Parts: sequence; C-alpha cells; structure tokens
Amino acid sequence: MQKRGLHRESGTPSSERNTKKSQCRRRRNILCLLCQICLVIQFMVFFYFCAQKPGEKDFSLKKELEIGLLEGDRDYIFGQITDVKIDSLGNIFILDVKMNRVVKYDRDGKFILRFGEKGVGPGEFEDPRSIALDSSGRVYVLDFQKVIIFDEAGGLIKSFGLDFMGIDMALNDKGNFLILGARDNQLFNVYDREGKYLYSFGDLVNSPKEFAGLKGASLFRTPLRLWANGNKIFVMNPYKYEIWLYENEKIKGKLTRRSPDYLKPELKEEVPGGFSAVVSGNFIFEENNTIYVYYDGEKASWLDVFEDGKLIISKKVKGILSAIDNKGKFYFIESEDYSKICRYSKNKGL
Repeated sequence: MQKRGLHRESGTPSSERNTKKSQCRRRRNILCLLCQICLVIQFMVFFYFCAQKPGEKDFSLKKELEIGLLEGDRDYIFGQITDVKIDSLGNIFILDVKMNRVVKYDRDGKFILRFGEKGVGPGEFEDPRSIALDSSGRVYVLDFQKVIIFDEAGGLIKSFGLDFMGIDMALNDKGNFLILGARDNQLFNVYDREGKYLYSFGDLVNSPKEFAGLKGASLFRTPLRLWANGNKIFVMNPYKYEIWLYENEKIKGKLTRRSPDYLKPELKEEVPGGFSAVVSGNFIFEENNTIYVYYDGEKASWLDVFEDGKLIISKKVKGILSAIDNKGKFYFIESEDYSKICRYSKNKGL
C-alpha cells in the first residue's frame, strides 16, 4: 500500500491526467473540425468555379446585314446554303447546294455575280461541299470527288479529280490544297495548285462501335469541317467536344470540354448504298490566341469562346456560324422562314 501511495505521489495525479486527456481530445476534435471546414470550403470553391456559367464577360451580337429574300429578286433567293467565305476585301461568297451555284456579294450585300449549275460537265456541280478563296480572287469549289477552279469573274479555269470523297477544303500556308477526307487511313490530303497529289497525314477519328461495322465506315471517321490558319489546322471530333490542333502538320494538342448539351451522334434510316448519321455541326476560328467554337447541341446552338485555352464565354446563338471576317464580323446561316445570311458585329467587351 505504501509503495502504491508513493507511486501516486511521485506521478501525475489521476484528475490531472484526465484533464490533460480531455484537453487533447478537444484539441483533436477542433483540429478535425477545422480540417473538415477547410475541405468544405475547398469543395465549395471548386464547385463554384466548375458550376459557374462561363460568360462573365459582356458578349452580345448585333445584326447589321441580312442577305436573302423569301420571294422576288432571284439573285437574293437561296435554296440551301452550306458554306460562306469572305475575302480580304469583305466580299461575301455563298455556296447554295440546292441551286448548285456560288453567289458573290460586296461587303454591303449588293449582288455582284453568280456561277455554276447542276450537271457533270465543265464548270458544273454534281455534289458541291465547300468553297475556298485565295488572294488572287480565284474561287475553289470542292465537288464530291473533284476540285473546280474559277477566276474572279466566275470563269472556269480547270478542274482535277480525287480518288476519295472530299469533305472540306482549305489552302495551307504554302498555297497548296488541303483536302479533308479518308484516303489510305489518313485524314488530310495535300495537292499542289495544278492538282497533283503530294502526300497525306493525320490519323482518322475513332468512331463509335455502332458506326464501325457499316459499309464505307471510313466516312464516319472524319471530322465535318477543317480550318487552316497559317501553319495551324483545326478540326473537331464529330462524336464529342474535342478539338484537334495541328501545327506544321503534327498533332500538337487537344482542347476538350464536357458540354452539357452536345449533340450525340445518331444513326438514321438506311439510304441507297449505306446509312446516314446525324452528328453535331461545328465551326472553329482562331484569332490572337482566342478560339471561337460553334457547335450544335440537342436543345440549342452554342458559341464558346476560349482565351489562352480557358473557356470564358458559352452563349446560345441563332443559326449556323459559317464565317468570321478579318474585321471580326460573324456570318450566320439562318433558315427559320427562308435561307439567308446574317452578319453580326460583337460588342467591344471582347
């Protein structure tokens, strides 16, 4: 008993030990609570930045020009507009695939000329897809499996054939034709200005499994459009929000986003020789480290704006964005009542 008592006297009293234990538990509880609060704050901040809508910058479009009529002057009536290009002087070139013609207007929307018609003869269109322009005034029309070249007055210069189905076309920084389409499992096909094939590059897109077994499945492994800017090339994966950037003909990176309203691909009824599919239409334009991305959603059409790879704006738009000129004007194809081209200017906040 004495030893036990001496031991208690030389050690820490029981009540004091209990007090210290209680204090330690309180400190641990407080630390745990503080950690939990910090985690909650971090998650709140994270979800705030993820959930907040891009577009805090003021961005609006003001219509300033409209080209198109429901009835009246034939030069202003369109069947189905699929492509629009703007030259360095602001002249507007419109490809009408239903009427099989290219129509040229000046910057103010005044008719200048038209050329092309349905057929398989010289200068005629069988299945026109897109147009391209050069600095000399020439107009290039991608027509299914050939390229037709016109002078600035709409006169036929020449044409040359392709051994694959062309999807879209542009001129690269060397002045050669850059034609999008599946050829020998390559995506981009380069031809010189005389129509001589040079080489191909770029991997095809991986299509969903429901498309892989179809006849002509390679057609479902190509983007729908291409954009060339100097030594850069942009294409968009037709099956998801994924933009591929090529620089000097090498893949440099991909820009992705989890869009809540991206139009998912859908197979439609069988057509002669195969199937058709509905996928999201898109448009890409780059200017001074700013990238504009138009795409079709299931509920609306959208225009996203990225600065230095960061999404700053996502805005619902009307129509199909088809061109942006050298003054920053936006050209939309609209067809609510009838086919027309509308030009919009943007506010000064962007």
